[in-house]
Amino acid sequence: MKPTPAYPWLIAVPALIFSTTEIYPAKPSNISGQIVHSGNGQKVENAYIYIVSGEEESLSDKNGQFRITTWQPLPVTLIIEHPQFKKKKVSASDASEKQVIKLEPKD
Repeated sequence: MKPTPAYPWLIAVPALIFSTTEIYPAKPSNISGQIVHSGNGQKVENAYIYIVSGEEESLSDKNGQFRITTWQPLPVTLIIEHPQFKKKKVSASDASEKQVIKLEPKD
């Protein structure tokens, strides 16, 4: 039986590597911001922030600050949830801009 030469793999591996650059951007985007109460401007701690079409998620800290790193191309849709506030959807299209997201309290 004649052995198969190894050189076809040398062509396949770079093709696989370069094809993934079409799916994911060259570097991740860091989306950051602050969650605040819409009425009094108080910072909202422990708000759950996640990206709709991915597994990226974050919780706001005691100052309402959050940060999510994503490899998905922008814009992405953020969902913000907190037990005391209404759920909110926000589109993030520029990672260099700090998001200020105002949540309305539940009735």
